[in-house]
Amino acid sequence: MHWDNIEFKGLDGKKRVVNAMNIPLPEQNLTISAVQDVSAQFEAQATLRAAEEQFRGLVEQAIAGIYIMQNGHLVYVNQRCAEIFGYATAEALRGVDPLTLVVESDRAKTLEHMQQLADGTVQHMAFEFTATRQDGKMMTIGLHGARATHCGRHATIGLLQDISEKKRDEEQIARYVKQLEGAVMRTVEVATTLSEMRDPYTAGHEKRVAQIAVAIGAEMGYNGQRQEGLRVAGYLHDIGKITIPTEILSKPGRLSTIELELIKGHARASYEVLRNVEFPWPVAEIALQHHERMDGTGYPQGLKGEAILPEARIMAVADVIEAMASHRPYRAGLGIEAAMQEISRGRGTAYDVAVADACLRLFREKGYQIPA
Repeated sequence: MHWDNIEFKGLDGKKRVVNAMNIPLPEQNLTISAVQDVSAQFEAQATLRAAEEQFRGLVEQAIAGIYIMQNGHLVYVNQRCAEIFGYATAEALRGVDPLTLVVESDRAKTLEHMQQLADGTVQHMAFEFTATRQDGKMMTIGLHGARATHCGRHATIGLLQDISEKKRDEEQIARYVKQLEGAVMRTVEVATTLSEMRDPYTAGHEKRVAQIAVAIGAEMGYNGQRQEGLRVAGYLHDIGKITIPTEILSKPGRLSTIELELIKGHARASYEVLRNVEFPWPVAEIALQHHERMDGTGYPQGLKGEAILPEARIMAVADVIEAMASHRPYRAGLGIEAAMQEISRGRGTAYDVAVADACLRLFREKGYQIPA
């Protein structure tokens, strides 16, 4: 006795499958038949087989390498994974310890990542490592692994791709960016030099202001990018002085009211020179506002408090310190202590409290000195 599957079409035209078993009873000259409709079960199995075939086709034809690892060995790799490592068939990699494909210098790091996935410390992870192809060529692999189950046991499943070309492109772009940054800074230095050639008595002022501003910014916790913005703005904050006659800039005596107003015009002139240059920082606005004061007594707009850019508040303090400590055609340098007294006196009125405090810490507690 055994069960037989019988396929037929029902009255509704749909395909049906029944499981039938005949039990003969010779003594009674009878046969008992047991019939079970298994159409739904057969349909589910067919759907599952179709899904498995579709999934296998997707995995086998994927453009990324796919692998499954158990107990430190590869138990499955697709054809693309084999191709990435230079093997003709996927079978050549099955059973291989994947660490043997990793260059020796990256093995410890890669093993650590693999163990974290294997023991469940993390459920998924992305990282890069350098691997060696079968032909000996090295390549950079980008991998995303996840903790999974395979055949009822814990495993790691992952996708990987050769990203060597992408890394080379990124490195090339990084070199270009560095070259461009260097070119920008050299251009800024040239502009500063041209300005100083017209006003030799204050040569070095812009550079020293920039250095002081960067030091204050660092003390206030500014990151490297914002500090670089302070450096560029410091170099260029007085670029507008190129519009002022040289005889006024270098005049040893007291300035007249008209001459003083011309001097004050350099802040707006600096803004006009810089406003169409697309810096990644508000350089033009910093130059425009570096003579503004927190209590509104500054120029050219008479801005108050929060209306003044934070970087401009730093530049204002740095500019005052350098100007007071250095020699000018009309007076000798007043020294650092006089500059510190001015910052203390104007703390909270002319100068931002946080900026003034950072400045005083730098010079009085940390021994900062104005670069020569």
